[in-house]
Amino acid sequence: MMMHNNYWNDTYWKKRLDIEKQYDFLSDIWLDKYQDILSKVPLGMALDLGCGLGQYTEYLLNRGYDVISADISPEVLKHLKSRLPMAKTQVLDMSKSLPFEDNTFSLVFANLSIHYFDTPTTFYLLEEIRRVLKPDGYFIGSVNSDKTFVFIKDHAIKIDDNYYEDDGVKVRLFNRKQFDTFFTNFTLEALHEVSTKRWGRPKIMWEFIYKNKKSS
Repeated sequence: MMMHNNYWNDTYWKKRLDIEKQYDFLSDIWLDKYQDILSKVPLGMALDLGCGLGQYTEYLLNRGYDVISADISPEVLKHLKSRLPMAKTQVLDMSKSLPFEDNTFSLVFANLSIHYFDTPTTFYLLEEIRRVLKPDGYFIGSVNSDKTFVFIKDHAIKIDDNYYEDDGVKVRLFNRKQFDTFFTNFTLEALHEVSTKRWGRPKIMWEFIYKNKKSS
């Protein structure tokens, strides 16, 4: 499954770059609440996967990581680079093979960016993440909760279980059981379902922290 570059450049980010001026999305940092676990994550290379505006790129740089900021949208990467000239950016379609060597990263971070794929692609992406992580590396991120369905039920089109098309893009809504299905090759460190706002709208999402099970 290939993500659509035109959507992310022309529809999503151009609209939301204007909205961001109103809602200060760059202040949306939820990692602080997991300092006890973050302190265990080795410093080194980090991948901000689906980095968007780069608020977490900045956060990880400030913690001492060497960060690669990856997104499918050249438009948003230009915006990120204008704010963080030192950032290393890369255009990347995560439905394809990740263009990195095995065991490259101590940390892969993905904030609301891995829930756009059908089941086979989701499995493939998670195995790619596991491949590029070091054996003691961590995968941290967030995904939409299935409780978010209440906000899209009047216009979403069902494609498969927990997988819908909404406003021109396909999105997966996670429940607790899906984590056990998709993350079998990771060790769970933290998993919490939270209510928040994004772009001024209510959102329910899962925050997760997993450790790689891969042996050295």
